[in-house]
Amino acid sequence: MLGDMRGDPSADVSVVIVHHRVPEVMAQTLDRLRRHAPRAEIVLVDTAPDETVLARASAALPHVTIVRAPNHSYAYAVDLGLKRARRRLAMLMNADVYLQAGVVERLVATLEAHPRVAAAAPLARTVAGRREDHGPLYHLHYLRLALRPGGSVRVPWLPGSLMLVRRAALAQVGGLDASLRFYNEDVDLCLRLRAAGHDCRLVDVPVLHLGGASTPTSPDFLVEGVRGAYQLSRRYLPVPLRRAHRIILIAWGTAAARLSATPERRAGYRRIAAMALDGSFDDPPFGATLEERQPCAQAVPDDHRGPSRLC
Repeated sequence: MLGDMRGDPSADVSVVIVHHRVPEVMAQTLDRLRRHAPRAEIVLVDTAPDETVLARASAALPHVTIVRAPNHSYAYAVDLGLKRARRRLAMLMNADVYLQAGVVERLVATLEAHPRVAAAAPLARTVAGRREDHGPLYHLHYLRLALRPGGSVRVPWLPGSLMLVRRAALAQVGGLDASLRFYNEDVDLCLRLRAAGHDCRLVDVPVLHLGGASTPTSPDFLVEGVRGAYQLSRRYLPVPLRRAHRIILIAWGTAAARLSATPERRAGYRRIAAMALDGSFDDPPFGATLEERQPCAQAVPDDHRGPSRLC
């Protein structure tokens, strides 16, 4: 058994929470953790350390472990936090997810009830009360879950804003992949867990995800999301589908560059088309941190014609 369900299941859980410049939101998140996961080990990874903010966090949760980290990627921050975590279960979460009563209990119970399940996630809702949009295919999983109110369903991947994972399974597959600098690391983790013989389940228990609380609007983050998505195609799809993916990206990037309203967005879409044309998917648009841009990520003049290698 993972924990004594007659007591507090959060005693089995290390919470690794990643924070980046949203101190008021983080304060709410920590307060909810204090109330709804009182015995959990809390590891706060701050990717823009501000000593005043961290002092407030320590005052709110005296037992919190603070890890200062560069803003390299969500995966890098989580992996650093996991090195300080000691419990058998790890709850990986963004600082802008508001926990509610019963969430930890339900996630732990799901892992107990399904020994093959390595990861479970709640049903994240937006401020407007809608289910988070993860694309049309994911809505099929939402429909399946609606047919099992209060239950859970097997899914190919889980959104990374909050998921509970068995530490042993994480160790087996090697943690999160920090080469995926922004987006896609949650999909990759679940696909590797499934390849290792585990399952992932979506649980009908709600959390509020503010979403985008610390996400920049730079088109470089769009470029990185597309780059990471193709890395998944390269790793998990057969060659014909990978080729089709590249063709779609070339056409989409070229067309969107012509239609976009701002020079920055046009430059971003041209970068996507160039990346797909040249196959330069190993080159992230960032340097050592997400604030540092590679030369290829700089704005491209509006008179640039068609996709070509930009770096």
